[in-house]
Amino acid sequence: MKSAEGARHNVTDMKYIFFILALLNSFFTEAQSKKTSKVLAHSKMLVKAIFETKDSATLQSLFAPGMKHKTGDGNVESREEAIRNISGNKSVYVQAEMLKGYGVTEDKDSTTVRYFYRGRENKPDGSSSIYTANLVMVWVMQKKEPKLARLETIKID
Repeated sequence: MKSAEGARHNVTDMKYIFFILALLNSFFTEAQSKKTSKVLAHSKMLVKAIFETKDSATLQSLFAPGMKHKTGDGNVESREEAIRNISGNKSVYVQAEMLKGYGVTEDKDSTTVRYFYRGRENKPDGSSSIYTANLVMVWVMQKKEPKLARLETIKID
C-alpha cells in the first residue's frame, strides 16, 4: 500500500512539475516572439529607408547613439555619416521579386537580422546595374525599443 501511494505522489509531482515547466516555456516563448516581431518590423523599416524613402528621420529614430555602419566598400561610418550618406544617396533601387529574405538570430543581449537584397540600381548618371547585397543588422533593446547598434552591408558582385 505504501509503495502504491508513493508512486501516486510521484506521478502527481511529475505532472505538477511538467505543468509549471510548460507554463514557463510558453511565457518565455511569447516574450521572445514579441521582441523578435518588433526587431523584424524595425528591420523592414530600415530596409525601406535605405532603398526606397531614404528618410533621415526614420534612420535617426532607428539608429542607436553609437551605431556603426560598415559599408559595402569596406569603410566604417559613424551614425551621423551613415544617416547623411544613406539619405543623400541619389540612386533609385528597384527590388527583384523575393518571397523571403530575412533571417533572425537571438542572443542574450542582441538580435541579429540578416537580409538579402537583390535588385537593380539606377544611378543618377543614367547607368543601371544589378545590385545584390547582404545586410547584417545587430539590434539592441534600449528603453524597450530596438535600436540598431551595427549595420554591415556586404555587397555581392
